[in-house]
Amino acid sequence: MSLIHPTSLVLTIDSAAEELFFQRSIDLACQNDLASMLVSRQVHSGINSGFFICFTSESPAHLRLFTGEILHTEFACRHLTLIEAARLLVLLPEPDYLVSNSIQLASQRMENTCYSSFCSKGECKPLTIAYMRYLAASVTDENILRLESFLGKLSAFRDNKGKWHGFPFFYTLLMLGEIHDLPAARQELEYAAHYADKQISQVEAGEPYSNRRKSILNTMMMWSVYNASPLLLGQYG
Repeated sequence: MSLIHPTSLVLTIDSAAEELFFQRSIDLACQNDLASMLVSRQVHSGINSGFFICFTSESPAHLRLFTGEILHTEFACRHLTLIEAARLLVLLPEPDYLVSNSIQLASQRMENTCYSSFCSKGECKPLTIAYMRYLAASVTDENILRLESFLGKLSAFRDNKGKWHGFPFFYTLLMLGEIHDLPAARQELEYAAHYADKQISQVEAGEPYSNRRKSILNTMMMWSVYNASPLLLGQYG
């Protein structure tokens, strides 16, 4: 099945993210088509510069995170699409000038937001987690320092039950698994492991996002049982 949905930016982003999460190969031609589509949907000037615009036939309201949690505000939906599209472009091998310029535009847009400094208000919480995934997609000294700072702030939101107040549980686990080499991320994964283990039996087969959630939880269980760092949750999933 093609990753490219000609009239849906949201479905294209989600399909490509799933291929990466489950470590499925994406051939070069498809990578190029994906990059072309994403770049073509980006605004390059004006007040909306950097954003990736959905097709007119799409209804981006009530967008879902990769792990299924729903977003309700227009602000969150627009910025999630921005972050996820930019993250995919970062993960594409050997970006050309157009892709590099697109990433730069998106990064400039994100740097002017509250979630780029960690925001714990409303639906900026899931956007903060999404932004951490974006930072994790490009391993630089600066990004590692920022992630470590974000993790310190995230730990302050522990509810002492294995979750974090107001932060989407599965999406947060996904992010933590992607940066599990950082000691602070492993500490958060250890904190969440017992609650995650109890959730495995509650994810019913056939439900939307169940395969993704089960993969995340099973990884958590392996980490808990063997007392080892969790496996990477899909290559940049």
